[in-house]
Amino acid sequence: MSNRDDTRRYLFATLLTCSLVSSTAASPPSSPPPTASLARDASPVDSAAPLATLEPVATPACTPDKPSCLAYDAIVFVHGIYGGAKTFTNSATGFDWPSNFPPRGQLYPFSNTVDLFRLNYRTALLSWAKADNPDFAEVARHVFKALYPLRQRRYATIGFIAHSLGGNIVFTYLTMVVDRLGHSYLAQNAFVITLATPVVGAEIADIAHLLKGLLGINDKLLTSLENNNLYLRMLQIFVQEARGKGGAFGCRPLDLHAAIETKHIGPLLVVSPTSAALPIADAVNSPIIGFDRNHMEMATPSGTDDELYKWVLARVTSEYARLHDWGLAHLDKTGVPQRCRSDEGWPSEPNGGANPF
Repeated sequence: MSNRDDTRRYLFATLLTCSLVSSTAASPPSSPPPTASLARDASPVDSAAPLATLEPVATPACTPDKPSCLAYDAIVFVHGIYGGAKTFTNSATGFDWPSNFPPRGQLYPFSNTVDLFRLNYRTALLSWAKADNPDFAEVARHVFKALYPLRQRRYATIGFIAHSLGGNIVFTYLTMVVDRLGHSYLAQNAFVITLATPVVGAEIADIAHLLKGLLGINDKLLTSLENNNLYLRMLQIFVQEARGKGGAFGCRPLDLHAAIETKHIGPLLVVSPTSAALPIADAVNSPIIGFDRNHMEMATPSGTDDELYKWVLARVTSEYARLHDWGLAHLDKTGVPQRCRSDEGWPSEPNGGANPF
């Protein structure tokens, strides 16, 4: 699914929404509206496929024959709702962001090698066959399992670059990690960079959810994005409390950086600053920056000279400098950097990290 497809679908949803709001007739259509080409473009939903998968962007440098990945780092790109493997590909230039992100050795002179991954989870915009999107809790459980290899292989650090709902997915994952495995495991996660993430939901999701209901489509994942909903507000409290408690235990800090959209799609700003910026204004480790891009363009830099690409690259570079300094100042007796002052080691995970809750 290309970025152009994503934009067309959001425009289509906007047109349907505006038609719904302006229409005096409130009865739902008995059949799909005449948008066959868009319906064909929509991502198919395979009910037998895993809800979440972790896929390497290229052959990992930390190969299976190595006893662990303690000398390697990982960066995970996470798409948003209705996104997929092509979310981070610019349809105009063909530039694929994950494939063109430099390894850590090119980011900072004192560096490990970084392995790049895409975290994909099941979500489809339109399905006239009435196949439901999974709910947020289902996706979260499968994401926890999908990321198990990075924990099991003991990567030195994990960083996330997350677009839209992908940021909420990452925040939920971090909460599950600390609840299930403790602060030492949480400290394996070094930074999160959010791109237009609806931290407390989005008003457009309220309208779109109403629209889908009228069309007879049950989108439980979209429900998780309804504006100012209690779960997302509480999630931010849980994440910030965990970060604070980790600091009290002498754990390596988890840094947060955020960028927001300032450009509308049609008449709508998909995620407003009151959701993407205001709730985390006191939690970020660098100034929140706005880009003159619409929601979908926040995931698709045109190339390495693009301002969005350069901003994210600068954040990641500074993070690896911080991690290097932290490691030198917190070595254990064997010369390995500690994640926490009283390191808990790597507790075993039953069932391969599956369904912790």
